[in-house]
Amino acid sequence: MDELVISEDRAKGIRRLLLVTLGFAVVLVLLGILLATGDYGRYGAIVLVIAALLGSAAGLSLRMLRSRSAGARKASIVTGVMLVVLSIPLIPIWIGLLTVVTGIGLLVVILAPEREDP
Repeated sequence: MDELVISEDRAKGIRRLLLVTLGFAVVLVLLGILLATGDYGRYGAIVLVIAALLGSAAGLSLRMLRSRSAGARKASIVTGVMLVVLSIPLIPIWIGLLTVVTGIGLLVVILAPEREDP
């Protein structure tokens, strides 16, 4: 079996997690704007950069997954790793805990072995 091919059931789970990631990116943009206009300008800028990175990675992965591109699996793995790593600076605003769980979930869904039909 070619490892680059993603089954339909697995693609559905990956697609849902990527949509959740896009939702987190939108929330991070709103939080980043609130922080940047308040007393936490530098941290707000960091949150906005993280939102842009996560949103663009998730959007690219979602587009590649929908077109069944050969690199969709790799792009989704990179997105999952980015979610885990970029969650560290987000821990003080608690959304970092949610994004790291989403990143780990995305990696588990992608890297877990396929179930064989009996």
